[in-house]
Amino acid sequence: MTVIPAENVEIVIREGTWRILSSGQSLTPDILFQVTRGGGVIEYADDYGRDHHLPGTVLSVNYVRAVVIGYEENSRCWKLGFHVARNDQEKARWLELVRWLPSDNDRYAQAAQQAGRELAEHIGCPLKVFGAKKLPQRPPSSKRSGVTGPLVPHKREDIGPQRVKLFAQSVNLPVQYPGIWLGRSRGEVTLRLTKDVIDKSGGKIAPSFNQCIIDPEKGKIRLLPPTGLLGSIFGGSQGREIRSDLVQNIELRHTITRDFESTQDTDGTLTEITHLHYAWEIFLTLPDEGILLAQTTHSTSSDLARKRSMVGNKFSVNTKSGIEYLRQHQADQEAYEAAETFARTVAVVIASALSVRLVKTESNGAES
Repeated sequence: MTVIPAENVEIVIREGTWRILSSGQSLTPDILFQVTRGGGVIEYADDYGRDHHLPGTVLSVNYVRAVVIGYEENSRCWKLGFHVARNDQEKARWLELVRWLPSDNDRYAQAAQQAGRELAEHIGCPLKVFGAKKLPQRPPSSKRSGVTGPLVPHKREDIGPQRVKLFAQSVNLPVQYPGIWLGRSRGEVTLRLTKDVIDKSGGKIAPSFNQCIIDPEKGKIRLLPPTGLLGSIFGGSQGREIRSDLVQNIELRHTITRDFESTQDTDGTLTEITHLHYAWEIFLTLPDEGILLAQTTHSTSSDLARKRSMVGNKFSVNTKSGIEYLRQHQADQEAYEAAETFARTVAVVIASALSVRLVKTESNGAES
């Protein structure tokens, strides 16, 4: 749950809902405003609607052209609101929802930034910024590949060896993903990575070995480096052999990171685009280190998630833009599921071969 204080209210983001609650000493604060991700409507209290010039108590998200955040120099306040219009031909009007106390520009910039981004994601519309040339960014946090789990706060699920073996029974080997192959031969389980997968790390942690061979009968794991100079540097010319009984668990680490870019609009505002990067990493966890065996990734942007406001009804198949949206959305979803499913399959098969727990961790990584 995320709580963002503002002037006289609190913004609470939790489990797919974005809410504005009354602030004060009450144990059960009133819900003044609420959006549920994918719900299609905005709900608000009658008094809140009147005070903020909203009709009735319910508004369709189709009327929202953009979520807008910005710093107003005259009042010295950060503000969050909507641009609303009944159709594309009508000039959008501004509706303020929340403001922060008067202060310097950078005092509440981070809070307004986070609240606006989350609201745009829940409604499914563009995010526009005024009164700021560039939104502040959080400094990246450090990463490590040692013990089970990332350094940042994360969710964790432990799956025991017996359940892992049940899951593994439904896997038909071999399986493959671009640049990665997993199969079984003569009782050994082998994971192979192409040289391209190891080289395309983008400056991030990448596997040091391009083969992991698990021999349950001998209780050995052999890690073989890529051939050539790079393999000698990272893996050593002889590779590495590990006793199976030293493995504490297999970790499947799912990390979501974000980066942002802004484009200048003709009206002087900025439209912000959020790029989402998903990574699934399989670690061999030893008593004092974690060895990255393989990783799959997927990237997407808020352009696709928020395109609803630009194509009208995103589920309509009667318009060219609606059909194109559905095609892009389906392709994006299939790519995401392929990356996730393959990583999970690799983690399950290897954990089963080693008769150890599978630890699933999930975290939202640092913004960059």
